[in-house]
Amino acid sequence: MSSPVLHSTTGAQLNLRSQLLFHDNMRDKPNDLVTSLMSWNLVHAHETSHWVRFHGSTIGVLLTFLRATRDTLADYSIRNLDSNDRAAFEKHRNDGIPLFAWNTKASAYSLGREIANNCLTWLSLHRAYTILLGFEPLNWSNIDQEAMQDSLTLALHTTWSQWTGRGMLPLESEDYARVHSFGPLLGGDEPITTRLLFECAGLLDEGYLFRGPHPGIMDRGLQRMWDINRRGEYGKPYRLAESMAGRSLSHSEVLTLIDFALNPPLPGLQKGVSTIDWRELYPPYRFLFAAAEMAERRTYKHSEAVNARPTIDHVSNFYSTVTRETDIRVGSIDCQLTEDSDLRDIADPRRSFARRMMGVPLLSADRLHGERRADVRSISHFGSMLIDMDGYRLLDPEAPDYPWWFFPPLKVINDGVYGWPAKRLSLDEASDLLIGSAISSAYDDVVHGVGPLGRDHLPAAPFRDPDETAALNDMARYHLGVNIGWT
Repeated sequence: MSSPVLHSTTGAQLNLRSQLLFHDNMRDKPNDLVTSLMSWNLVHAHETSHWVRFHGSTIGVLLTFLRATRDTLADYSIRNLDSNDRAAFEKHRNDGIPLFAWNTKASAYSLGREIANNCLTWLSLHRAYTILLGFEPLNWSNIDQEAMQDSLTLALHTTWSQWTGRGMLPLESEDYARVHSFGPLLGGDEPITTRLLFECAGLLDEGYLFRGPHPGIMDRGLQRMWDINRRGEYGKPYRLAESMAGRSLSHSEVLTLIDFALNPPLPGLQKGVSTIDWRELYPPYRFLFAAAEMAERRTYKHSEAVNARPTIDHVSNFYSTVTRETDIRVGSIDCQLTEDSDLRDIADPRRSFARRMMGVPLLSADRLHGERRADVRSISHFGSMLIDMDGYRLLDPEAPDYPWWFFPPLKVINDGVYGWPAKRLSLDEASDLLIGSAISSAYDDVVHGVGPLGRDHLPAAPFRDPDETAALNDMARYHLGVNIGWT
């Protein structure tokens, strides 16, 4: 099964399946060390912005919960198979038939009503994730709109039910998370995806470095490559926004639009919200509505030539304007996402691997939404902090109040080597988190795929050692409950 990833323009990636950042260290080029450093900074800005925006947005938090819910359901389904059903499931899988699939040949449909229902719920959770993130295109000509609306509703309500009072708001007896009015906004044409909004924002965050304190020493080739990338796929939301607004827009204005788009009000996360219109939930549609409010006749304008980013009131007032004119609201996180206070809390070996995997992004999200409440621009215009005095606190990892949550804590560097912040995690704790990520991210392969477990979302180095691979496979078979592993 392929992994959902957010890329930089040079190939580094934030893998959303494992929550690992794949990123080479800066490659020293003695003949042009400055260009090497600047190139590394561009990649660092792009990939860091993906982490900040994904986990600092309401849609990113929802996607984290959707993913965790389907992992928990997969684990429950496998563990509750009796010995005969487990043997049948493993035989079917060896024969190329997955446990969960929309195809009626999936083995779940022959193993009893409960696991068949679990199958439909898991598939709804998976579908909601991929559609909202934009890894499954909305082909409206082939969509059963009523069935899809029911599937999205089931995913949202199951997620809230699963995490009520444990990261999401308490679910009252009258609450039922629903998606309604599911339908196309543009007659079936889907010009952009949520993924492209993230990619465009990362590209624009790179662009701030060309306006920073060292533009005079920035290699012109890097600027040219950045311009080419902006004219390519990653710039598509920018071009669409200008078309909707009917005027040229600054980078700062497009970043405001993207931030509005990525923050819908969501059941289970925002007080008073239990049902939501598809147009208000789906980030690409939110982006279109907000872009129309950037037209020349409107009042919101901001140029980076004046200052790096708009004022807090300027951004907030624009969001209020969009809501007043369109009824499309901006969302917030009104619950405590986690009780953890440090990465070490998450690495607790008494926790299940599924809980450990989601612990890192939820702790980061909890802190990032605190930053957002204090200053929305720390998320919406993150790249500007890299050239501004407000970003000085991001520079010293040794500072006692260093905001580590702005950066992906777990990384893969230098040809597949696993890395972590040594000040915040011991070797054993970091190893536990890696194992937790590997095991929990394997559930998709176990129930929805056939063959060996995928490993493109994990560090390559451990799999080059037969003993380490064997140890991981032993743990996988023990915790996943089936005879499956990595090759």
